[in-house]
Amino acid sequence: MKIISVEAIPIESGPLLVRVHTDEGIEGIGEGQARYWRSMKPFIEEDLGSIVIGMDPRDTQLIWDAMFPPTKWIGPGGMQMICMGAIDIACWDIAAKAAGQPLYRYMSGAARTHLPVYWSTGIGWTARATLGREGDPGTPEALVERMREGRDAGFTAFKLRLEWMHQRQDVDPEGDIARFKACKDFLGDDCRLSIDINNGYSVSTAIEQGLKLQDMGAAHYEEPLPQYDYAGLKQVVDALDMPVTSGELEHTLWNIRDLIEIGDPDILQPDLLFVGGITPLRKIFTLCEAFNKPVLPHGPGAGIQNAVSLHVFSTQVNATLPHEYSWEFTGGLENATRIYEEAIVPTDGFVDLPDRPGHGLVAVGEAVEAYRIDK
Repeated sequence: MKIISVEAIPIESGPLLVRVHTDEGIEGIGEGQARYWRSMKPFIEEDLGSIVIGMDPRDTQLIWDAMFPPTKWIGPGGMQMICMGAIDIACWDIAAKAAGQPLYRYMSGAARTHLPVYWSTGIGWTARATLGREGDPGTPEALVERMREGRDAGFTAFKLRLEWMHQRQDVDPEGDIARFKACKDFLGDDCRLSIDINNGYSVSTAIEQGLKLQDMGAAHYEEPLPQYDYAGLKQVVDALDMPVTSGELEHTLWNIRDLIEIGDPDILQPDLLFVGGITPLRKIFTLCEAFNKPVLPHGPGAGIQNAVSLHVFSTQVNATLPHEYSWEFTGGLENATRIYEEAIVPTDGFVDLPDRPGHGLVAVGEAVEAYRIDK
């Protein structure tokens, strides 16, 4: 079996579909992010495509190793890893389809296929421009309504996501406490509520806020510091009793190793796309297992990225906490179900992995053509 072409299709609701075609007629589908599709599309189709065309898609490690060194000039990280990850996912999809097995079974077999997920919601990068203005999505009242949507859908685990990554440091610590309190009061003690600071605090503020949040019952404290401040993260971890999590913005196995050895977060949160796909993500799970660290992947969305992350998650012994789920980044659940046949949809806070060959999501051709933005 040989790869004969690679195609990248940006979709209006956010995903960048990546189709890998083979000479045997088996197609694999990966997913990247369409935010910078004008740069990513030619990089995938021409630069990475020229590397992988002619290779056997079942040779996933060989393909990953072939893509990484020649493209190092725009990485490691960012566009390089996301685009490599989308192709890697598509190749694993092909391999599992060729074997006639669901992806989780093809990889090693699932420890469980009925998986808990948490409702991830908050301010979000799409809404940051309206912060502090009329209709502000970051008010406690607005955030409670987002929590209500998840609770009405049957979720019992939640994450309040703030958006300070693109702002100045320590923007609104008191407001963050008010936001968390409003959501916690609404959900009550029967629900698990975590908070994601998105790299927004200084060390001293992160510790001060963390002490308050752990007293309020926060389940975990995500990315309180800028991503590269490993030494500062260690200070925060040592000062708090609640789990501190980090790792969604790391790009390689070696970055994750350094994060563990220096920052020592309680829980690691690698992102399937940011690390370059299934091939490196499985290694990261094993690395974390060697350090006796739980892994809680960063996996927002309701499309292929989230579905594949769940497939990998299901096969790992150190994956026991609820996995992230959100349809904010795919334009709503209705968009995911319109683009993909049989998209994975939670019921009462759980998802069941499909037993169809591959990752189980098939793009609806008519919808793809209707919503592609590169016409």
